[in-house]
Amino acid sequence: MTEKEEIWEHEKTSLHEIDKDGQDDYYTSKDVQKYIKMSFIDELRQNKATRFKFILSFCATFAYSTLGWCKGQTGPAFLDILHISGTDLEKGSVFMTSYSTGCAIGSLIGGTLYSRVNRYIILVVALLIYSLTRALIPWCFLYELMVTAHGVHGLCGGLISVVMTSTAVSIWGATPRGRVYLNIFLVSDGAAGLISPIATSPFLLPRSTGVAKRFDSLDTPNNNTATTNPLIFGGNNSDISSIPHTNITHTETQTSQIYIAYTVSAGLVLLSTIPFIVMCFKSSKHETKNRSNDESQFIGNLPSSIQRLQLVNVGLFATFYMSVNYIFTGYLPAFCVQHLQWTKITAAWLTSELFLAMLGGRLFGAYLSHFFKPMRLLSSSVVLHVIGLTGLSISGIFMAAAGVWIFVFSIGAAWGLIWPSLLSWTNENLIPVRGKVTAFILLMGYAGTLLSPLLFGYMMEEISPLWFCYLNLGYACITVINVLLVFVYTNSLKPKDQNDICLNVNLDK
Repeated sequence: MTEKEEIWEHEKTSLHEIDKDGQDDYYTSKDVQKYIKMSFIDELRQNKATRFKFILSFCATFAYSTLGWCKGQTGPAFLDILHISGTDLEKGSVFMTSYSTGCAIGSLIGGTLYSRVNRYIILVVALLIYSLTRALIPWCFLYELMVTAHGVHGLCGGLISVVMTSTAVSIWGATPRGRVYLNIFLVSDGAAGLISPIATSPFLLPRSTGVAKRFDSLDTPNNNTATTNPLIFGGNNSDISSIPHTNITHTETQTSQIYIAYTVSAGLVLLSTIPFIVMCFKSSKHETKNRSNDESQFIGNLPSSIQRLQLVNVGLFATFYMSVNYIFTGYLPAFCVQHLQWTKITAAWLTSELFLAMLGGRLFGAYLSHFFKPMRLLSSSVVLHVIGLTGLSISGIFMAAAGVWIFVFSIGAAWGLIWPSLLSWTNENLIPVRGKVTAFILLMGYAGTLLSPLLFGYMMEEISPLWFCYLNLGYACITVINVLLVFVYTNSLKPKDQNDICLNVNLDK
């Protein structure tokens, strides 16, 4: 089949989802040939289903980009959040753990509700609460309140990710157009993450905030000294926590303006909610019913036990990949400030470079998906990921700033290819990625981010910030094993399975 014919097969099966009257249309062979000769612009003009899908694609991409914006902002703002709540890096890691716990719970809720409740209503409620908690986080001066706010924020984020990803995969289906759109959809995450650290940097406290002039206790009278207090030196106490009896003669106190950046983020999320509010009133009840009947079934005739084990392997891949992705963006500025002695602004620019590389990787992946299967893109990107983290570890040991910039770029480029390739491979070779499957994959991913912040925070605070590189590299090496299992499974697919699929499609025509 040609690309147009493959897309048309998916269009026929999904037209009833758009029809508000719940009536299926009958298409003759002449209609099929006419459709194949159409350009995409002609489709938008004449095909109601294509027009709706295009609008939904744009709205879903914009809403997903706001999650990327908030994610890119979290790393540079993390030290300021510690300063606001009056805690150190080790205890502040609970904020990320709370967020990950909320994401895991949200993914479970999203997978359960996706086939039972109108997805637009789910998105509206989740986006509104996500926007509210984003605006409130900089005002949570109490430690417990900050933990709670991150937990609720993560719950909504996990719910949005499940519903939005399932929607993006289902819009165009397992077609070349669907693979390209999935890359474009995920590009929005990198594009927003590229801009948000730069937009956040003017509102960050300078690196020296909370750090005072230090003198040796043997040279300074005791009655003119004060002992450092981690509650006073919240955001940057990691610079001085190793000197418990430091003497201080002058303290620099400033107020963080990070609330301005977080308010802008909340406004963007709120803006992305408006189209889905409109869709709530215009969507058909028949659309929810159809999705409830669309159960994901394994693809191919391999034994079900092998297929289930492979799905678990995909989940484990998501566990370690999302752990690296989440921890790396969150702790990269802290690593730069504490180990490399960079300023916060420089660290924010490095975070922007990371998302710039990921954006480039997604765009390049959208082009390559026309010529290469997801398996090849997935394996090559994982190898690039391990090389990048190895180079970053070596650069960190020798304090090579140039190496840090180079290898962080390669890590971001690998990220741009890994996630869409994994979803595309799963959707085409294992099982359709819908509500429950998406929830499972993301739940496994968030499970990996639950304990990782505590591990990273402890190792970086108590031993050395270099453990940021070592642990990330270890996680990435595990994903190599996962990809090897995926490769073996792909080669084990029986050729007759593919012939049967093509035969069934031809009979449907």
